[in-house]
Amino acid sequence: MMKKLLLHFYCCVFLLFPLATFAQNTQEIIILHINDVYEIAPLSNGTVGGMARVATIYKQLKAENPATFFVHAGDFVNPSVIGTLAHEGKRIKGKQMIEVMNIAGIQYVTLGNHEFDLDYPDLQQRIDESNFAWVCANAKYKTENQALTPFFKQEKGTKTFFPASVVLKAGKLRVGLIGLMLPVDKDFLKVENQIEIAKKEYNRLKDSTEVVLALTHQSIEEDKELATQLPAIPLIMGGHEHDNMAVKVGKSTIYKADANAKTVYIHRLSYDFQTQKLTIRSELKKIDNTVADDPQTAQVVNKWLEIAENSARAIGLNPQEVIMETAEPLDGLESSVRNRGTNLTRLIAKAMQNVAPQSVAAIYNGGSIRIDDKITGKVTEYDVLRVLPFGGQIYEVEMKGSLLTKILKVGMTNKGKGGYLHHANIEWKGNKWKIGDRKIKKRKYYTIAITDFLMTGKEAGLDFLTAQNPDIKQVSKPDKNNTTDLRNDIRRAIVAYLKKNK
Repeated sequence: MMKKLLLHFYCCVFLLFPLATFAQNTQEIIILHINDVYEIAPLSNGTVGGMARVATIYKQLKAENPATFFVHAGDFVNPSVIGTLAHEGKRIKGKQMIEVMNIAGIQYVTLGNHEFDLDYPDLQQRIDESNFAWVCANAKYKTENQALTPFFKQEKGTKTFFPASVVLKAGKLRVGLIGLMLPVDKDFLKVENQIEIAKKEYNRLKDSTEVVLALTHQSIEEDKELATQLPAIPLIMGGHEHDNMAVKVGKSTIYKADANAKTVYIHRLSYDFQTQKLTIRSELKKIDNTVADDPQTAQVVNKWLEIAENSARAIGLNPQEVIMETAEPLDGLESSVRNRGTNLTRLIAKAMQNVAPQSVAAIYNGGSIRIDDKITGKVTEYDVLRVLPFGGQIYEVEMKGSLLTKILKVGMTNKGKGGYLHHANIEWKGNKWKIGDRKIKKRKYYTIAITDFLMTGKEAGLDFLTAQNPDIKQVSKPDKNNTTDLRNDIRRAIVAYLKKNK
């Protein structure tokens, strides 16, 4: 009998010991990952997105595992309709997003290209207002004497320089996180080669951490190159593209969520210290109206929505006024407007031509549409602000047909990018560009309604499109002091057009 009891005891010890060992030797962390968020409130009539909902997910994950980290892969300070409005005598310029991210619990961010839409003093102010850490290895601040330093946060007169990487800790587990961004042309910015800097930082981290990850804001092609050059990085949490993706490159996987927090990625990392094996489970989670708002975050969101409404009224728009009702949703999804014409893109072009009486056609770039949403049912003046947060003037430009066809061809090559062009009364038909039903003649001059941004020559492939081009005879601009001239603000032109045609 005693022998049987001893045998039973030893069997139990043998069975339980591996479990105890597993519990002691395995550590888990969770990373909540978002990217390219410009809207603080839900989209599509409240059915998708919303930072207050993301904050709820974060709190739920934190309750599941205290070793949960909340990261943002860049692009949040700009653009947004709220950011273009004024409050207390100043342009808001992303202040609303910083406040919402602070309360939502964001811990680490990297820089995106749209952070640099702001001039340096405004960007520095946003950085100083943030409670989270900024991590970027290859972005350097270029001083007035051309010296290079990391960017920094200023608190009570003390500068805290952005680290190239951080180490996330959970028990014995140490996870290195390198921040990287794509090249951007700005006079106060120097972006160093991502691969060279990443290799240097990885080599610095690899012996003091169990695993090294990357938080990036760059194109998928650049992320693939990073995964190829640094195959020991198993997880790249990316941004820049606005559609969710999971791309496998060797032993690495690149993940990007949908823009505007329509989805988030939840990465669960488990590390076995005995086997030195890392397991990663990544889940794409939809953010919709089945997720409750976090009350504290919702309070800050609602504060800024009220400020936005008051600011819009101050520039002569009535945000809540319904200007049309549509049976078919107006398609402003980025995946649509950067690849093809939609009912919304055509409506905007017609509105431009409508307020430019000398024009025979209209042209603008799809990248100026920032709503990344479909507008259904009642369309308000605030919806127009959401569609075109940058606003801008409409010029009437008299140009040669040869120049016009050159512009249109570049627009076609920009498919998939913000430089994809939309137009009114222009058509590619029978391998020919036509205005109305007539082929565009090379030597003939045409007056075209065109946005002021396109005339800067800053759009991709359109550096030749400036007032100095010899094939442009005349550029007619609206008088900024004439408040009745709807060409002064493309958004007011659209509102007037919709009211007239509803």
